[in-house]
Parts: sequence; C-alpha cells; structure tokens
Amino acid sequence: MSAPTIAGPRPVLGWEAQRPEWLAARRHGLGASDVAAVLGFSHYTTPWQVWAEKTEHRRPEDLPSAAAELGIALEPWLLEQAAVLLDQPVVRTDYQLYAHPQHAWRLCSPDGTTLTGALVQCKTGGLASGWGTPRGWEDGGTPLGYELQTRWEMHVMDRPRVEIIALIAGLGLIRRTVVRDLAIEADLVAQVSEWYERHVVAGVEPPLGGTDNEVLSVLYPHTDGTVAELDDTNALELWSSYRDAHGREKAAKADKEAASAGLKALMRDHQYGRLDGRLLCTWGEKQGAVDWPRLVGDLAETAGAPVPNPDNYRKPATRSLSVKDMK
Repeated sequence: MSAPTIAGPRPVLGWEAQRPEWLAARRHGLGASDVAAVLGFSHYTTPWQVWAEKTEHRRPEDLPSAAAELGIALEPWLLEQAAVLLDQPVVRTDYQLYAHPQHAWRLCSPDGTTLTGALVQCKTGGLASGWGTPRGWEDGGTPLGYELQTRWEMHVMDRPRVEIIALIAGLGLIRRTVVRDLAIEADLVAQVSEWYERHVVAGVEPPLGGTDNEVLSVLYPHTDGTVAELDDTNALELWSSYRDAHGREKAAKADKEAASAGLKALMRDHQYGRLDGRLLCTWGEKQGAVDWPRLVGDLAETAGAPVPNPDNYRKPATRSLSVKDMK
C-alpha cells in the first residue's frame, strides 16, 4: 500500500515564536503529544484535560513540569547526539509548528529532520524523578504513547519514519526507529478524529479520571464559603463509591504492611525465601537511584561533553521486598 500523494504540510508557526504563542496555536487543534492522551495512553495528561485546554473550559495556565523543563533544556544537546547516532546531519525543521495540508486541526511540532527525510524526536525519561528506568523503554521497546506521537507526526508531515533519540534513566542515550505503517496510521487517525469531532467540535465533556484531581485543585484553589446543592446530580453514587474504595484501601494497606513486616522478620539477612521448593519472595539490595537532576546540571555546565557515568551519581542502596506470584 503506497502513501497518498498530497500537498506538503502547512507551516503554522516559525521558530521566532515564544512558548506562549506556540501553546496558543496548539489550542486550535490536536498536536502529536495530545494523541496518546485522548486515547487514554498518556501517563501525564487525561482526555478531560485535553478537552479543557482545547475548549478553554476553565483551563489552568500551562506551566512545564520539572521533567518537561529538563527535556526542553536538553533538546539542543540531544539533536547534536542524533547527528552522531544517525551518522548524518540533523537540523531543526524549518518551522516550529505544522498542520496537515487537508485537515488544519491536525498539528505537530517535530524537533528535527535528517537529510534523508526522517523526522527526529528528542525525549528524556526518568531524569527528574530519579526513580529509575520508566516503563516501556526496556528490551528495545518504545512507550506506546511516544509511538502514537511519532505515527501522528508521520501522518501530518508525510514522512517515512521517525528517529527517537532519548536520554533515559537507567539506559543512557538510546535510539529507537518507528517506520510508517499506513494501516496502523489509518486506524489511529480514525479514532482521534472521532474523539475530536465529539469532544472538541460538538463540545461533549469527557468523563473525569483519577489523575484529574490535581488539575481540579488548580482550577478551584479557593472556596467562597457557599453551599453547593447536589440534589439533581450523581453525588450520592460518587460518595458511596469513594467511601467504599477508601475503606478497602485502608484495610488493604494495613494488611499489606503487616504481611511485609512478617516476611522480613522471617527472611532476616537472607536474600531469597523459598517455600515448597518454589521462590516465594526476595529481600535484596536495590541499587540506589541516579540523581539525574544533579547529573543534568553538571552536563549543562560542560556543553559538548559526553554524558557522565550515571553510577557516579547514585544514591545509597536500600533493601526492597518483592513477593512473587506462585500460581
């Protein structure tokens, strides 16, 4: 199946534009980073938050997180490393934001491009938290959210592949290649288009999720002292669900902590616990997490230098209990 012949992507915003202008322009459509969120595959943003942003429904100010700020700061350095890993020149795209030539609401902002026509996307993961390798990167994999993002970019830009150049806690500097697949792309575009028509064009509010609590706290930081009448709402159902879950959560946590203490007392100095010839649990030493913010700070002070050895930035080791599934 060959790619359809269409006009090239439409430039929307140049590199001279500042971040507030870029954010404002993105509110008129869905960018590549929105795609995983609207389909429910983002660890950072929910469908409701995307809807609130695009419809300007009491949207909180967009302030980059510590992790996002690290990614923005390291982007020029990662583009330099991309040229080395890909063994060819890598440059920024001519424009900062592009739109699909036939559907102006389909947007993307690639970080760079190669001379052979591949897009380049720079990523960082696990650097700000210091809690180790994020899910999805192990064993040569790519987190699904990032794969969906690259496939959306290939759709908007009509490009054959995307090279992901990433600095990932626990793995260092890595490369992943995502090749265009028109069948997967067609299914992705259909799902995202359906969501856009229903929730942005028609204005239907998506349901709230657990991770929306933080955003709601930002939206409504103060009380006016008045009473909300909830008679004609689903408040009773939500109250009942909350109380039931809260009770089960408290009981489960207490049971888990008691069982954990009991197993540790039985294990003492041993690393492995065996029952009836099968591994029951381990209580081994866990390598200390890398202090990535400190490493990145040192890297920023020595521009052009290779990435320092992460082992030199590790925190003290601790013991971690792991209880196995014996089914």
